[in-house]
Amino acid sequence: MFIVSRRNSALLCALIFAFILVICADAHAVEDKLNQFTLDNGLRVIVKQDPERKVATIQLWVLVGSADEEKSEAGISHLIEHMAFKGTEKRGVGQIAAEVESLGGETNAYTSWDETVFHVTVPFDKASQGLEILSDAVLHPSIDPEELRKEKQVVIEEILEGEERPERKAAKLLFGTAYAVSPYRLPVIGNQENVEGFTRDDILAFRKKWYVPENMLLIIAGDVDTTKLRPEIDKLLGSAKPKGLFRPPRPVEPVQKEIRSALQRDENTRETRLYFSFHVPSIRGGDVNALDLAADILGARESSRLVKVIKNEKHLVNTISAQCLTPEEPGIFVIACTMDAKNMEAATKAVMEEIAKLGAEPPTAEELKRAKIHIESQHLYANETVGGIARSLGSFTSDVGDPLYQEKYLKLSKLVTENEVSRVIKRYLTPSNATVTVLMPDEEMPDFKVSQLADIVKAYAPKKTAAQAAAEATGIITRTLSNGIRVVLRPDESNPVASVRVASLGGKRFETRETEGIMNFIAEMWTTGAGSMDEDEIARKVEDMGGRLDGFSGYDSTGLSASFFSRFLDDGLKLMAEIYAKPTFPEEKLERERKLIVNRIKTEPDRPVPFAIKHLNEVLFTRHPYGFDREGSVETVSGFTRDDLLQTYGRYIVPSNTVITVVGEMDIDHTVQCLEETFGKISPRNLVGPDVPSEEPLTKVREKVVRIPRAKAHLAIGFRAPDLKNDDRYALEVLNNVLAGQGGRLFAALRDKESLAYIVTSFIRPGMDPGIFAFYMATDPGKAGQAMEGMFREIERIRQAPVERKELARSINNLLGRHQIGLQSSWARAENTVLNTLYGLGYDYDKEYAERISAVTVDQVLDAARKYLNPDKCAIVKILPEEKQAAKGD
Repeated sequence: MFIVSRRNSALLCALIFAFILVICADAHAVEDKLNQFTLDNGLRVIVKQDPERKVATIQLWVLVGSADEEKSEAGISHLIEHMAFKGTEKRGVGQIAAEVESLGGETNAYTSWDETVFHVTVPFDKASQGLEILSDAVLHPSIDPEELRKEKQVVIEEILEGEERPERKAAKLLFGTAYAVSPYRLPVIGNQENVEGFTRDDILAFRKKWYVPENMLLIIAGDVDTTKLRPEIDKLLGSAKPKGLFRPPRPVEPVQKEIRSALQRDENTRETRLYFSFHVPSIRGGDVNALDLAADILGARESSRLVKVIKNEKHLVNTISAQCLTPEEPGIFVIACTMDAKNMEAATKAVMEEIAKLGAEPPTAEELKRAKIHIESQHLYANETVGGIARSLGSFTSDVGDPLYQEKYLKLSKLVTENEVSRVIKRYLTPSNATVTVLMPDEEMPDFKVSQLADIVKAYAPKKTAAQAAAEATGIITRTLSNGIRVVLRPDESNPVASVRVASLGGKRFETRETEGIMNFIAEMWTTGAGSMDEDEIARKVEDMGGRLDGFSGYDSTGLSASFFSRFLDDGLKLMAEIYAKPTFPEEKLERERKLIVNRIKTEPDRPVPFAIKHLNEVLFTRHPYGFDREGSVETVSGFTRDDLLQTYGRYIVPSNTVITVVGEMDIDHTVQCLEETFGKISPRNLVGPDVPSEEPLTKVREKVVRIPRAKAHLAIGFRAPDLKNDDRYALEVLNNVLAGQGGRLFAALRDKESLAYIVTSFIRPGMDPGIFAFYMATDPGKAGQAMEGMFREIERIRQAPVERKELARSINNLLGRHQIGLQSSWARAENTVLNTLYGLGYDYDKEYAERISAVTVDQVLDAARKYLNPDKCAIVKILPEEKQAAKGD
């Protein structure tokens, strides 16, 4: 996390200040005497009472900065900040500053990438007057044209002056090279051309969009009484009308895959400025604490490694420092040096050597302890002023939505281990993620090329193992552990999290009438105890890893789903292996879960959509377990014992029937080793699967009517569908997309045109065995007959005539697009990969799936409709209101 305070070196502070003008300092915030509330218009208020300091600071944060500006608006946020105290509708030019000074106070404002902040600090007994002046300045500026003309000239002079200053040139070169598309690549101050062209109307339009109460924070800190200030706050700020806020998404910085470099010569500089930067996550990322500590160990203090070795021992630089900048969006880790140009290559090699050392060998416990104390001290010392306290509250609220996040930050910092520091160094400070920029004197070393430094940095790229090379080539690594468990790893460095799935064939398909619901019961009980751990200990461990962990059970599989911060992946795998190998299903938790499951079964009619599908499955599958209720029946669930669960678990959840998938950030070789040392140590056992009964062919229409106390009718029609490996599946999936969704035939015909449905759709669920293709509609009971006729009419329509080619293309594109959208998260990709592997489709099945869907033709869709959607061979379920209720409704 970036903080401008005494922990920053003068060099790096100058660098960052030169580029973004200002970033707020962080301060230690304590929940005691902190009041938070939101006005009716959406403006959020945070008041920190601090009776020890007889002053008060009032800050009005507008959550818009240069990163939110369009290209034509670049610099307008900063110009608006300059106009803040240039007069309002009732105060003339200069009057605001004069009034604040007459109160014994001071006022100022600043702009950054993500916010524009206006503030006044006054004696505590003048807080009301300070609040009134500040709110008037921010909410009611006059934007006098003549004052605007003058202030534009001031800003232009600032821009021109900055173009002559080496530190600003160096900063502009650094950020402009390190970032490809992020708005952080541009200076907050804007450019001369834009500033010259801004008009009063431009400023008013920008303010109208962004200066709305929903986009503002009021922060007050000091010896103040919230109860007494509340009426003033409501009066002065509550009257601002909410106008709605649309925040366009910012460009997403792509993952950097190779080193970047840039050289600029400058006639005004007398020494060379050499900077190394590496992309890192934002403040919301899970690695911010370890990265901050790594920066501190490398170059935040006189005793830090870079300072001690490269400056004091080797005399290669005049100054050197390291800093991790993690604002609202992904940031950069910067190492900044000034030196004689002749030392650039030696200094580059020395910097990379120190980075490599810290990545290869963790810091000592004493070294890490000093870094933690140093970082904490910066936060605590900043707490000595109410301005620092307010800036902390505002910055954490703006960046992470939590004014008290600093407490969490400091606690997380204390938990960082030596190994985690090395891990983030190896993860982020790599040559492929590096940017090297040089600003050097005009006449110095005329033949020098920055590629000379880039080549030195590249030499420190870690050598790839066979597994890493395979992952780079295919994106996937597969292994089989010594006990037969199959493993699929999909590295993804875009986010520091990792998702894990441990899955076995099971689910409803492995149940009988006597054991209906037992696999779901096992899944619900799975995390209630394992080995010597109870439910609470498991939950605490998962929470401490920033994770989630659940059991699951469906039609064909049963398993564990988990996600952790990637730095805790080893611990997460160890925990999951314990739960997989030694579940205890404790008796005291058994009865609790039994009651919850039985209650869900009894209340299924309260959830009419799954209730209708449940009955449709029962009618369509009279022998096969797909016809069972996933939760089971009241009778079966009431009779399950702990021994039943243990015996069923021991029979089916065995290594030979298990696939583990890990998707996310990981060290491939280390993760394989960790899996072998955890899951691989479990005794090998072979699967003795059940005899799954085959379903009899459907030869006629089967119909079931269920009446419940509901005001709506829920109708479902089901047909037998192929299994997962049947080629007909792809045409049916395209056919389903033609029918379903708001752009599909069913919605257009039965809802839009005929107004027959509240909800109408279709779905396909192929399984390990032949599955189901179904239609569903929610409608008025009085329209149930007409609605059912309408669904059959659409079924007959798609059986009689081929779909149009445009309709087919839309369906295929939509199906493929939704498939990709659904696989964005590591959580979803882990599930997709483990099930594709478990079901025999292949870990890399996604490519085949896309190819098979793309190849579906009009004729194949028609053939599939005629083959599977036979109205004479289907199941029909009608969930209708009880007869008295229906009569009353009529």
